Amino acid sequence: MVTSPAPLPDLVLAPDLAATRRALQPVLDLATAVAAGGVPGAAGAGISLIEESRRVSTASTNALVELADERQYEFGEGPCLTSWANSALVRIDDLNSDERWPRWAEAARALHLRSVLSTPVRGASRNLGAIKVYSELPNAFSRTAEDQLLRLADQSGILLENLQSLTAAEQSSGLVMAALATRQQIALAQGLLMGRHQLNAEQAFLRLTEDAARHGWTVAEEAADLVSGD
Repeated sequence: MVTSPAPLPDLVLAPDLAATRRALQPVLDLATAVAAGGVPGAAGAGISLIEESRRVSTASTNALVELADERQYEFGEGPCLTSWANSALVRIDDLNSDERWPRWAEAARALHLRSVLSTPVRGASRNLGAIKVYSELPNAFSRTAEDQLLRLADQSGILLENLQSLTAAEQSSGLVMAALATRQQIALAQGLLMGRHQLNAEQAFLRLTEDAARHGWTVAEEAADLVSGD
C-alpha cells in the first residue's frame, strides 16, 4: 500500500534556486506540453521539482493542474508528493473511490478531477521531483499512457539534471570570480596603505579594518572606496 509522505514545509526560494528555476523553465514548459498533448486522456499536465525541504510547482499547462498541485502542497498529501517520496508511479483510476489522500481527493473532486497518473522525475542519485497528468474522466489512463509518461519522465530527468549541473557550475564560477575580485581589491588597498604610511602588510590590513569599522563598512567596502578614490 502506498502511504502519503510527511507534510513538507512552506515554499522558500533561495536566490540560487530562483535563478535555477528561471534557467530550467523552458525545459519544464516543454515537458508539460508534451505530456498534455502526448499522453492519451490527459486534460492537463504539470511538473513539480522538489529540492530537499523546498518544493515548487514549476510548470503546468493550465489552471486546473495548478490548483490541483496547490492543494497537494497545502495539505501535504497527494499523488505527486507520494510519487516523489516513494520513488514510484502512482495511479488513480477514480477519485470517487480512492481513499489514500482524503483531504486532497475532496479538493480534487471539487475541481471535477477523476483520474491521475504521477511518476518521479529521477536524477542520477535522487528524485528531482514528479511529473503528472490529470483527467476529468474516470479510468482515463491506459497502460500505454503509463509507458509514455514514464519515458517522458526519464528524458526530462536527464535534461533537467544536466541543466541544473550547468547552472550550478555557472553560479559557482560567478561566486569564485567575485571572491577573487574582492581579494584583489583588498590586496591593492593594502599596497596603497603600505606605500603611503610605510606600513608592513599586517599593519596595513589592521589599518584597513580599523577604517572600515570607523565608517561602518565591511573591509571589502573600505578597500573598494580606497582603491576607487586613489
